[in-house]
Amino acid sequence: MEFKRINHNRGCGGFTLVEMMVAVAVGCLLLAALATLYVFSMRSFAAMANYSDLNNKSRYASDLISRDIRSCLKVVNATATQLVLNEPDDTTGNTTYNFDEVAATLSRTKNGETKVLLNGVESLSFALYQRPFVNVTPYDTAGNEKFPPATISSAKLIAFQWSCSRRLVGSLNNSESLEAAMVELRNQ
Repeated sequence: MEFKRINHNRGCGGFTLVEMMVAVAVGCLLLAALATLYVFSMRSFAAMANYSDLNNKSRYASDLISRDIRSCLKVVNATATQLVLNEPDDTTGNTTYNFDEVAATLSRTKNGETKVLLNGVESLSFALYQRPFVNVTPYDTAGNEKFPPATISSAKLIAFQWSCSRRLVGSLNNSESLEAAMVELRNQ
């Protein structure tokens, strides 16, 4: 039996410089793609959380105003940006909803305590209406219900609507929320 000597240094071994540069370039492209996907996902999650929080606060404010309107005894004062209600459980005064255009907030004052319900309010309006007159068509030509405007003493319905938005830091898009409702005064 004859033994041959094998040269282990020839044809075996590591990568050439060109192979290593191609591998590093492909690896960098994959890492860049993963980093971009990660940043996009984090921005999307943050935008959804922002929208969800804004929507929850807007719904809470709408529910609170609707509850106060339904339970109030009378409307004390109403303008396009302020609503003052007299409620049965008010011990030290009336319940007031006030829209501050400069601060872009909707606040509620009840029993001497003021609480900001919404921030970032772009527009808000309150309006008073009567119930439709008897023997008068309660719909206009487009099929929408029509309610005659009311004074403070003749108000049976209160409408409110607002638009609010919030910008996510580092994003060009806003989260927006729109609310509109018409609520009947039940204690009149």
